[in-house]
Amino acid sequence: MFSRGECPLINVPYLTIMTAMKTTIKVIAAVLIAPVIIALLFRCSGDTGDINQLREKGRRAMGRGEYKQAVEIYRRAFRLEPSDRDILYGLGMAYKKSFQHDSALVVFRRARILFVHDREINQQLLEVCPQVKDFDCAINAINSLVFTGDNEKQYWSRLADFYYHNEQYDMASKYYGLLMADNPDNPRNYMFLSGSFSIMRKFAEANEVLLKGIERFGPTPEVFINIAVNYINLKNYPEAEDYLRRALELDPGNIPTMINLANVLSSQDSRGKKMEALEIYKNCKNLAPEVFKVDSLINVLQTELDI
Repeated sequence: MFSRGECPLINVPYLTIMTAMKTTIKVIAAVLIAPVIIALLFRCSGDTGDINQLREKGRRAMGRGEYKQAVEIYRRAFRLEPSDRDILYGLGMAYKKSFQHDSALVVFRRARILFVHDREINQQLLEVCPQVKDFDCAINAINSLVFTGDNEKQYWSRLADFYYHNEQYDMASKYYGLLMADNPDNPRNYMFLSGSFSIMRKFAEANEVLLKGIERFGPTPEVFINIAVNYINLKNYPEAEDYLRRALELDPGNIPTMINLANVLSSQDSRGKKMEALEIYKNCKNLAPEVFKVDSLINVLQTELDI
């Protein structure tokens, strides 16, 4: 029936066998995979149920004020869904309400990594971060709140203080300056702005702020002393002397101010001023705290004056 080379008797069984083998492999694979899929489906379904129940239990515990119990519930939920936004927020709140601020901060910071501009998370960070003196974190929270719609002006006061406590005095001075311009009747802004300038060794700018404060609020011994200290740092001893004398007019007999005046007088070239300084040291000798080392100052000055 078939000519040589055309007989299909060799090929047909081969194709049939291969088809049968492929079918068998698919069946075996399906048999092996099916239980795994079924198990995963059951597991995921069960976990979802557990998660939902834990969320609800956590909310109820928070509502009852049982914050330690809420922590335990949300921690169980966190182990199942460590990236769930509501679980992270609930756990952070439970820690916060339990006054476990360090733990609350860890949780809220994790939440912020996953949900950078979530307003509720950043609002909680703004409350928690200063409690543990993490001012960078608080500043970042404000930046996110401003990015998502808040007016930065409502945060000027906190930004000024956070930057000040964080020793970022250039930024602190920026916001204290804005506050002072916006509300010139708050003396606190003058003091912190001048203080920021002094720390940055901008002594002339610091005194400009203090003098504006005197114009608005009137003089005080403390302000005069701060002005004098800035002048001392500028090595302008005559001006420092002038403001220390003004401070003593308002607060006569203040021993530290008197000794500072004597120090300024002894730093000038005038022998008359050095003699006055020596007299002040002698008058304060038995009244000054040991830290001032008045005896040593007297000895040094007497040697200088050849007395």
